[in-house]
Amino acid sequence: MRDDPFKIQEGSIKDGKLKNFSKSRHSGDHIDFAWAKNAQTLGKFFADDKITRLFFILVVFLMILWGRGFYLQVAQGESFRGIAEGNRLREEVILSNRGLIYDRFGNLLVKNVSHFFLYLAPGDLPEEDLEKQEIFDRLTALLDIDQPEIDDRLAKNKNQNKVLIYENIPYEQAIQLMLWSEDHPELSVTYEPRRSYFDYLGLAHVMGYLGSIDEDDFDKGNYRYNDRIGKTGLEFIYEDILRGQDGLRQIEVDALNKEKNIVAWQEPQDGQDLVLTLDAKAQQKLYEIMSNNAQQYDKPKMAAVVLDAHDGGVLAMMSLPTYDNNIFTATLNIEDYNKITTDPATPLLNRAVDGAYPFGSVFKPIVAAAALEEELINSSFTVNSTGGVQIGNSFFPDWRPSGHGRTDIEWALADSVNTFFYTIGGGNNQWREEGLGINRIMKYAKNFGLGESTGIDLASEADGFLPSKNWKEKTLDERWYLGDTYNLSIGQGYLLGTPIQAAVSMAYFATGRAWQPHFIKSIKSVDGEDVYQSELALENLIDSVNLNIIRRGLKQTVEDGTATSLQSVAVPVAGKTGTAQFNRNKTPHSWFAGFAPYDDPQIVVTILVEEGGDRGLAVTVARQFMEWYFER
Repeated sequence: MRDDPFKIQEGSIKDGKLKNFSKSRHSGDHIDFAWAKNAQTLGKFFADDKITRLFFILVVFLMILWGRGFYLQVAQGESFRGIAEGNRLREEVILSNRGLIYDRFGNLLVKNVSHFFLYLAPGDLPEEDLEKQEIFDRLTALLDIDQPEIDDRLAKNKNQNKVLIYENIPYEQAIQLMLWSEDHPELSVTYEPRRSYFDYLGLAHVMGYLGSIDEDDFDKGNYRYNDRIGKTGLEFIYEDILRGQDGLRQIEVDALNKEKNIVAWQEPQDGQDLVLTLDAKAQQKLYEIMSNNAQQYDKPKMAAVVLDAHDGGVLAMMSLPTYDNNIFTATLNIEDYNKITTDPATPLLNRAVDGAYPFGSVFKPIVAAAALEEELINSSFTVNSTGGVQIGNSFFPDWRPSGHGRTDIEWALADSVNTFFYTIGGGNNQWREEGLGINRIMKYAKNFGLGESTGIDLASEADGFLPSKNWKEKTLDERWYLGDTYNLSIGQGYLLGTPIQAAVSMAYFATGRAWQPHFIKSIKSVDGEDVYQSELALENLIDSVNLNIIRRGLKQTVEDGTATSLQSVAVPVAGKTGTAQFNRNKTPHSWFAGFAPYDDPQIVVTILVEEGGDRGLAVTVARQFMEWYFER
């Protein structure tokens, strides 16, 4: 025999409620016989005629009493039997608390705040249509809800004992409804927890939000129709952990819906708490810096990722424009929802994870590593940059029209010399130089994690895209040209990647290995704390000698290359700038990916500014953040 899931408890009858019940039950039945206490002396004081009259009065009185008894027992008997025998069991859900979320230092990132909710028990509604309509009219007058919406909620939840009619009721209306519900057992006002997010952290894309459950969600677990479930972000990914298990109690109630006994009780189980790798102060500062620069330079679309170089934990992540995820905690206003979903700036898009872009020159360290590993070049190999390369009728330029002169691999990375990468990527028949070619470039791009998701614990992560000869022939009905390889060698053309992918690849150049990016540091429960074990994503990709060559080139980028403004940071910084063209008629994207300190990397920073122009703005954001981070 299966164990009863309920813990049986002895119930008790509340005196106060019993008194009220007693009054309603016996009102009109009480007869005062105090006048008859001296009935034995009647004959001493009354004459016979008086006795006759008295007898007549007594008979009449007894007839009235008999008639009253008949009325109570027969005419009203059914009603009173209903009251006396109308006790029944009612099940009530005891809500659990959703798990809280903290940053790595124990700072609260989301909390549960109580809101007022109105429930309606369809089975307790009056049978008379007129009485029922009066209740609905009163509700529509008090709350911002109309009759069709009430009908719709009742229809969708027809199998439920209690149906959620309205949530997040203002305090004054809630008090009115509470008082009114005393005489209307079909109505109940409760206060339940709802998520409250701190919008000054800019964490909407990371935290996500809760939404009303839909039919597909019922297959995921033991949910009720009125439940809310994680829809995006960490709220969605860790739904099973954050969500508690509601309790249940069975209550014996009378026909007036008054509680008599607690028959059974199942304790609720609160959800587990999450401790994130996030640094709340770093997150807030990154948000402030990006917002200020976006406003100052009218570049509203940005993304940023800051990783812990030691384990891949996300210290901060931003995507602009962002949105206020608190609007989803209560009944969603259609105007607010439409404003968000129709905004051409797509504020719901997490650009750091879901946005795929041409990499531009932040792809060059991978191409350089491939050429070194394939022994096409070494540290002493040079190319003379005169401003670009002419192939047939096509000209492939350097960013500096006059060229960069004789260039080795370290200076090619530091000053982002396109000609050098054209040569090692696609070769040059004029110089009789062999290039890597598309297949080998794509091989190393894949090894560095491009073309597939990083596995970060956020939903809808983009894979990016790695082109191939076969793909172009089948999709575009064109063969692969040498010019395509040239463009690929500098991160242009068909190649697409995400800021989180750029951060992971840069993490490898920082330490010689890269960890899978993640947000979870530990999970807390009543049984203790489960610490997250970081997983290696990239290792043993290139020889340590070649790795150091690339690292020196990235350091030179800051010392006298394209990111010299980063010298103001309190610790040595290394990195790569990038300018990614994606449309001839639009301003190119601006990139920076780097790490610091150079000798003992602690953080990896990647910044993307959509249509940011040259690399300056991305570098500016990175510089301002790193200055604060290493001086705080």
